Amino acid sequence: MTPFHRFGPAPLAAAAGIALALSACSSTAVRAGGAPDVSVKNCVAAAVREFKVPPAGVAVMSSSTPRDGVYAVNLAVGPQKRSAVCTADENGAVLGLVYKRPE
Repeated sequence: MTPFHRFGPAPLAAAAGIALALSACSSTAVRAGGAPDVSVKNCVAAAVREFKVPPAGVAVMSSSTPRDGVYAVNLAVGPQKRSAVCTADENGAVLGLVYKRPE
């Protein structure tokens, strides 16, 4: 009896669902500036917590490297797409997160 038969299709469906959720979470299509995925993901997570918006309410607009090992990730937050900037290091530690001043 193979593991598939022993446990049925449920684990396979659960694994597919987890993979889909992770791929949606890790959508970092904008890589200008080369911010590592972990830094971008942690900036989005910090914005969700700090600004109290759902994960779908935070969009990554761009990223840059103002200093070696430090990345600035520009975000659009909430339904009004208010601009915010998050700084993180190459290990994904979020150093700061603030709304930008309206121009």
